[in-house]
Amino acid sequence: MTTPKISVVVPIYKVEECLTWCLDSLLAQDMPDWEGVLVNDGSPDGSRDIAAAYCEKDARFTLVDKENGGLSSARNAGIAASTAPIVAFLDSDDRFTPDACRVIVDAFEREDCDVLTFGANPYPLEAGYPWLNYVLSPRDVSFEGYSSDLLFKEASRPFAWRTACKRDFLLGNGIVFDETVKYGEDQVFDFAVYGRSHKTALISNKLYDYRVARKGSLMDTMRYDDETRLLEHVKIYSAMLADWQRDGLDAQHADDLAYFLCDLVLYDALRLLGSDCGKVFAAVAAALNGSAVDNDAALAQCAPSVAAMVRAALIGKAPAARLCKKLMFDYDVLRFGRLGACKRMAANALGKREV
Repeated sequence: MTTPKISVVVPIYKVEECLTWCLDSLLAQDMPDWEGVLVNDGSPDGSRDIAAAYCEKDARFTLVDKENGGLSSARNAGIAASTAPIVAFLDSDDRFTPDACRVIVDAFEREDCDVLTFGANPYPLEAGYPWLNYVLSPRDVSFEGYSSDLLFKEASRPFAWRTACKRDFLLGNGIVFDETVKYGEDQVFDFAVYGRSHKTALISNKLYDYRVARKGSLMDTMRYDDETRLLEHVKIYSAMLADWQRDGLDAQHADDLAYFLCDLVLYDALRLLGSDCGKVFAAVAAALNGSAVDNDAALAQCAPSVAAMVRAALIGKAPAARLCKKLMFDYDVLRFGRLGACKRMAANALGKREV
């Protein structure tokens, strides 16, 4: 068998109705030298039998059996079992486009990067919506070393399945998926790789068909249950903060950490206007205790609206509704200008999530 140029990790759990659709997309690749690492995460349905049949049919597939541990655990097992110099991820209810492996390998060779993030299509196409269509459409650009623009101004997050990495880069930096995070683990992974990559390339090619979350699924429920979603977002932030603390990235980029906290948690918490955001602010205060962000010198380096929002959260109690509105407005001025902030204020008053 040809030595593989790319390992594609496919976590498998209770997906017998769509697994064939996923694995056929690997067989349809227009380059031959790929490796499909199929990780059976203790699936109780017929998914393992389907995966085993593909391994029998094509030696480029490898089956890894493990006890159920969740998506992050399965991806980590796949990384450990991979043998190619590039590792990519394919969720078992999605599919690659026929040119995906070739374009990914060519981009790594051309860019000489540690990390590559590519575009994707919502599946079906009509299931897309403005935010999703934006984040699945990166532009062609590369970044040398750490960049806050990569994290906050580009369409680079939050889906790990459209980010491929050099295997040596992952192993050399001890980067794995955080198995304690059950919702939003991709955000933690993104910060881990983007924070340490010597070169990151984004390409606009749409190489992946992403099956949009079903109505009633965890992702769909989290999108509309504000308090539950935001408390989970605090867990995501805490895991990312702990990962950055491991290599001192938190102290180097405390201002970016503060901004990300506002973007991920605090702004939406303030939408709850007062007492309803109390649990979220208490959780944030606990997460920041003793961290690089819990520091007056660090907050002095932040934009005033960001620092004010973080200081309000550090108190650990819900601000009065009037202060909530002021903090939100000042933050929107920073992001969108005064006219944009006025539009956002009107949208928030009407309960809209997007302007």
